Amino acid sequence: MEHTERFIIEDGVLKEYRGDWRITVPEGVREIGERAFAWDRGVVSVTLPEGLERIGEEAFYLCGRLKSVNIPQSVKEIGARAFDGCRKLTAFTPPAEDAVLGDDSFSECKGLADKDGFLTVGHVLYGYYGSEARVVVPRGVKKIGVRAFAEQGEGALTAVTLPEGLEKISRDAFSFCRRLTSVSMSDTPVRIGVRAFWGCESLAEIALPEHAKIEDSAFRGCERLADENGFLIIRGKLFDYFGGLSEVAVPEGVTRISEDAFCYNDGLLRVSLPESVKSLGRFAFAGCKNLERVDLPKGEISIEEDAFLHCDQLIKPTQK
Repeated sequence: MEHTERFIIEDGVLKEYRGDWRITVPEGVREIGERAFAWDRGVVSVTLPEGLERIGEEAFYLCGRLKSVNIPQSVKEIGARAFDGCRKLTAFTPPAEDAVLGDDSFSECKGLADKDGFLTVGHVLYGYYGSEARVVVPRGVKKIGVRAFAEQGEGALTAVTLPEGLEKISRDAFSFCRRLTSVSMSDTPVRIGVRAFWGCESLAEIALPEHAKIEDSAFRGCERLADENGFLIIRGKLFDYFGGLSEVAVPEGVTRISEDAFCYNDGLLRVSLPESVKSLGRFAFAGCKNLERVDLPKGEISIEEDAFLHCDQLIKPTQK
């Protein structure tokens, strides 16, 4: 271990810094370790050496006064939340185009947004700070980062057009954009993360690619996407139920009950699942304190941990 007055370095990994507000990291450092500078309210500028290969998870997390940093072209990976919350960061040398970036490496770095309000690093859109109601995401963006548009609430956002070539919409990307009514995207395969559109209660139109991979809870709370019976079903997955019945028969064709789909439904007394259902997600019926009976299909079914957590009146789910 190399221990100088300011830097603690072990096998080429900078573990900790104890110094002043303008930092020049020594030559020979190959990696900035996890949380090496995190929560340091004094750091204003950072100069990183050529030969640096990795910036670890939360390395500069919530460095609230950080204004400038250069990222050498030698950096191959920037970990999760590495610069998350560095809101005053404005002077910035971006990484090489092929560097691997975390879904939230630059979240909340508002000072890096362009004149149209887009905060983009590499091919990742980390945030939108504009005021347009109808937003067209720029070409070249391959990933919508964690919480990039999240919690716009009663803000202006009503429609989003996503670019061709988009590969991923990260978790919580549009969560609780309550006025969002439509999402347009091309037919290229895309992965839609957990809770990506959670709570988008006005969302009524979304054209999903044929081969989209949709994770659990992606559309929970999107009431306007539900059918006339209150079931929100997309590609065989039941995301939510908005009906008011105490005894519910899930429609044939549903293959999975998504995580949280019926959770905390106090009015639910009995549920009958069709033969098509093959799995129940975590917390699928959690907190349904009055649920008394669940009729499972006859065939093999996967029930994930805590699917019936705190269902105090439920004796045991039974097969038909």
